[in-house]
Amino acid sequence: CALPISVETVPYDGKPYHIFFHSLVVYPEKAFTGTRSSKLYEDYMVTRDEFMKILPELYGNGFVIVDIGSLYGVRTDGTVVKKQLFVPRGKKPLIISLDDLSYYRTMSDHGFARKLVLDDNGNVATEIREPDGTVRITRDGDIVPILDDFVAAHPDFSMNGAKGVIAVTGYDGILGYRTNRDAANGGIQEAESARKIAVRLRETGWRFASHSYSHDKSLSTGAMGLSEFRKDTDLWDREVRPLVGDTDIFIGPFGQIFGADDPRRKYLLSKGFRMFCGVGMERYLKYRNDSVIMDRADIDGYRLVKTPRRLSEYFDPAGIADRLRRRILE
Repeated sequence: CALPISVETVPYDGKPYHIFFHSLVVYPEKAFTGTRSSKLYEDYMVTRDEFMKILPELYGNGFVIVDIGSLYGVRTDGTVVKKQLFVPRGKKPLIISLDDLSYYRTMSDHGFARKLVLDDNGNVATEIREPDGTVRITRDGDIVPILDDFVAAHPDFSMNGAKGVIAVTGYDGILGYRTNRDAANGGIQEAESARKIAVRLRETGWRFASHSYSHDKSLSTGAMGLSEFRKDTDLWDREVRPLVGDTDIFIGPFGQIFGADDPRRKYLLSKGFRMFCGVGMERYLKYRNDSVIMDRADIDGYRLVKTPRRLSEYFDPAGIADRLRRRILE
């Protein structure tokens, strides 16, 4: 999908918008159960119904999805240059990223899709297990197929077919496949299945990013030292990069991207990463000689419930909350 050639584009000199989501809760009755993990799902995820309400509002409010690569270029010597961003007149550039798209085993039977698969038409779809145990291939089990179909129906919602950035870890595989080296049921077949999905995703406007290998809690405080961080980064390079393809995007776990002079940031630079994405609502964007630093607004249950006003520049948060989430609040 691409914008019609006749659409006039103009330079955009403001800061682009960047929002991110985690996997969608397909069955809230299985995710919002009052357990410890349920609290995480309630705070950090949105439901399928909530996303289905958010998406047309983003479109109606004049946003257009742009490729994150349209913001910068990298010279042969590794230095970064700012690119001029162009969008259709009256539109606001939007980058969408998805965190932890691995369908961890800890999420199994908690109301999420099980994995990404190719449907009968060769497009990326979701495999879900319904509450009655039936396994089905659907096009509405997570953001990827939902957004693919929405852009197909509304091509002016995307610049040149851009979709978003998929940030993956590696410790429990990627995209629902146990590709990690210590997985009991991993191996060549799982890796090849994941690779085929990744190839199709790249062909259809998606990019990949590193989200670290382990997403270990020690990364949230910066307590992971350089030696361990190097091992973590090297594992991602060895196990994940060959499956998803080359990338220079690092989306920090817990928003952690380290300081400019931190040796861990420098190690990431040595591995070819140039775009560093943290978390923040202020649309922070800074170009450095060797990198770009960009914050992303978290669109999740916590924002919907605790700080809905912070979301109003994207969509009207009133009425978005899922019926089960509202019942829990009441």
